[in-house]
Amino acid sequence: MKFSLTFATLFIGTLNLIAQNFNVILQVNDQNINGEITNLYLSNNNQKTDEKIYANYYPGDLIVSNYDKEKFENLDEYFTLTFTYNTFKKGIQNLKTFNIKLQKKNLEQPYLIINVYDFRNRKYKKWFQYITKEDYLAQITFPNSGIYIRQK
Repeated sequence: MKFSLTFATLFIGTLNLIAQNFNVILQVNDQNINGEITNLYLSNNNQKTDEKIYANYYPGDLIVSNYDKEKFENLDEYFTLTFTYNTFKKGIQNLKTFNIKLQKKNLEQPYLIINVYDFRNRKYKKWFQYITKEDYLAQITFPNSGIYIRQK
């Protein structure tokens, strides 16, 4: 037991030395994401010619490796977080790519909750379609932020 605890402490300490961690919680349709995403990266404007900073996500942590730290510092004040959300329905894999516009100051908050309402689910489309022309809506929550009002 002591060995496991020591190993876990060393592993977490090592992660902090080799990476920049941000307190981010990703959700899709009010459900925490736990392994359902791929191709997670940050970029300035999400164009194919734009340099991408690949990141890792573990529930509660968005991790940018130290060797990409300089690239991260060179990002514009407004940047895009992109990820592909994978779901399985009736044995068929469904993929959806979300592009979330963020500011660097969002990541400096004590916590950041990004809840993406996917309009493939009719309930969320009915509630929030009036706000955007996209087929999803990202609600960004941090201390003293607002929330979107549901349409009845």
